[in-house]
Amino acid sequence: MRLDECDKSVVKLADEAYGKVLKFHHNREITAPKPKSPDGCLYHYTTADGLKGIIEKNELWATSAYFLNDSAEIIYGCRVLKEALDEWIASNPRPEDSLTLGTARQLQTAFGEHFLNMHVVQPIYLACFCEEDNLLSQWRTYGQSGGYSLGLQVPALDFLTGQGFKPEPCTYTSKWVKVEYDKKEQIRRCKEILEAVLPAFDGSETAQAFAVIGDHPLSGYSIVLRTVVDILMEEIVGFKNEAFAVEKEWRVAVRQRELTKQGTDDGGKTHTPVHFRSSRGALVPYVKLIPTNPGEKLPIYCVRTGPTLEANAATLALPLFLETNGYRNVRIRRSEISARF
Repeated sequence: MRLDECDKSVVKLADEAYGKVLKFHHNREITAPKPKSPDGCLYHYTTADGLKGIIEKNELWATSAYFLNDSAEIIYGCRVLKEALDEWIASNPRPEDSLTLGTARQLQTAFGEHFLNMHVVQPIYLACFCEEDNLLSQWRTYGQSGGYSLGLQVPALDFLTGQGFKPEPCTYTSKWVKVEYDKKEQIRRCKEILEAVLPAFDGSETAQAFAVIGDHPLSGYSIVLRTVVDILMEEIVGFKNEAFAVEKEWRVAVRQRELTKQGTDDGGKTHTPVHFRSSRGALVPYVKLIPTNPGEKLPIYCVRTGPTLEANAATLALPLFLETNGYRNVRIRRSEISARF
């Protein structure tokens, strides 16, 4: 059905409901305190082979969230959200036939049964960073044979846009996320969203308006529900079990966002550039993060060599390697941690 065929009051009710969701998202993005790295840099730990690939190809890789070292990361966030949904439904009673309760239950299904059982796999890719460039726990993971930490400059204004790099797929966007490890805070954030957006569906007249409009791509219920899912996904992609708090992780989350469009979506005619590498006997999907402007280099500010018995060898060729590949004025540091892996 075309909107001009609907009663104007019906369209107005649906638009008002959607407007409440969008207003919450906008105000939250504008007023929320922007994360800041302690020293203006964030650090990516990698092996010697990883460093070689990053510098020579001038690209970073964001790995599918389902194939990270902690493969349950996204599932963990879904479980936290499901717990928040259960609490919200219990403390905010609605009639069984209300659209608000129905929406909450659809979210339970979307982030519960469908997601946890992999009935729906959303393309989410993560590039992981750390607040510190000389963290023993990271060296133990990535530096068994030395390893390196690459410091990327991340100005405060660049946490939402213009990180100095962008996703290769033109329909994906990237965003810096500081990982939250405290479960109480995770639950609070989820409930804050639910308490703001779910009441937008209250009222029998609003429910009737969505029923009349159907799945219209501009004002229909399905687009509003997808927007709510998008807002919640943006939140839980930064959740991690408190057992990993020592990592002090930040991440670049790459995905196709409902509210932040990038490039042109031609309906799937153009193949999305997803690449694959092998790891531990399995194929692992990833997307590339490339410099924002062609011809530029990634904003690498410094490189630290990790703990190794061959400290001189690890550092010796590094200046020449960086210079040969066009990375000039990069500070080189050496870890003084005495460790054997």
